[in-house]
Amino acid sequence: MKELLKEFADKAFSRPPELKARKAEGKKIVECVGSFIPQELVYAAGAEPYLMSRGGEPEPTDAALQYMLRFLNPFAKSLAGYYLLGIDPVTPIADLIITQQKDCHIARITELMEYLGLPIFKVGVPPDWEKDFAFEYYLEGLHIMKERLEELTGQKITDEKILAQVECSNTIHTLLGKIDELRDMDNPPLGGYDFIRMNHYSFYCEPAFAVSQLTKILERLSLDDGAFSNHSPRMLLAGHIVAVGDYVVPRLIEESGGVIAAEMLDEGMRDIGGVVDTQGDPLRNIAERLFLKRVPQSIFQPAWQQRFDHMKTLIHERLIDGVVWYQLSFDEIYDMEAACISKWLSKMNVPFLKLESSYEYSREHMAPLTTRVESFIEAIREQKG
Repeated sequence: MKELLKEFADKAFSRPPELKARKAEGKKIVECVGSFIPQELVYAAGAEPYLMSRGGEPEPTDAALQYMLRFLNPFAKSLAGYYLLGIDPVTPIADLIITQQKDCHIARITELMEYLGLPIFKVGVPPDWEKDFAFEYYLEGLHIMKERLEELTGQKITDEKILAQVECSNTIHTLLGKIDELRDMDNPPLGGYDFIRMNHYSFYCEPAFAVSQLTKILERLSLDDGAFSNHSPRMLLAGHIVAVGDYVVPRLIEESGGVIAAEMLDEGMRDIGGVVDTQGDPLRNIAERLFLKRVPQSIFQPAWQQRFDHMKTLIHERLIDGVVWYQLSFDEIYDMEAACISKWLSKMNVPFLKLESSYEYSREHMAPLTTRVESFIEAIREQKG
């Protein structure tokens, strides 16, 4: 499995030089920010997509401070920070950067990127998700995005082209779903650290390669023995986002004796709870899947009770022993939701650990973080007997 995962990683990390070569051949490069921006449309336009989802390092967040107030989450600041430091290989060659306008953090950074002269296109994501006008507004944004991509590439985006990309994405989601189901086992062949990285690699590799590699990984894992100690405490990792490169917390959980048996993260992972309908208007089907037919995100209101109901389902179905809530500094909406979840979980006698990250993982910060995670898992282990 390690060899297959390394092949997947190597292919994903070779994406930036591949994009530079294709840019030289005349291909258009389109960066995307957020889970509400469908890469299927980019591929259907004949362009090359690239997900902006890198994080986990303090230096890029500091680089944005010369333009921004400090009260933005570190992931948002990183979107501009890597570019400002000159270590973002793709943004300087991007012909278009499509960003979801879902919260004030990404919105402010989008404005900074506009100020820096980057080619920004915005797609609105209204938080009033249960109201008809909100969905229609989002759908109209995707129609305008489609027109913008056609203008950029000079190619017509037909329903047939969209459907071909949807079918490929559906296959990727189905394969990841089957791999995820293997974590139902008491001692699964993989945990959340590897599963999160698989999700990340699938965003960067071309769809056909992702399908091939995930198929091989599923076949191998189906034959593998458990990768953890028997009866390891089973964790649910929930919160905002585990960005590409921000692997300290999931790795620490599993190095401390736990196993991440499920995730409930709003960004940075594919939503494998279903697939896009292939009958009818493909763009509307994409919009329905991304906006309506999913667990609502924390920013959507009212949604917290529905989100907690989903969390309870995961706890019961995956036999979860404890919940680790991972949020980013200044993510006020997640901070408020965490207070509610902590209270609700206490009534269920489910242990809850809240972690907050500013992407500062120096030795001084790692010592107390490690102690908290190890103590949390050890307490659950003792409780399980």
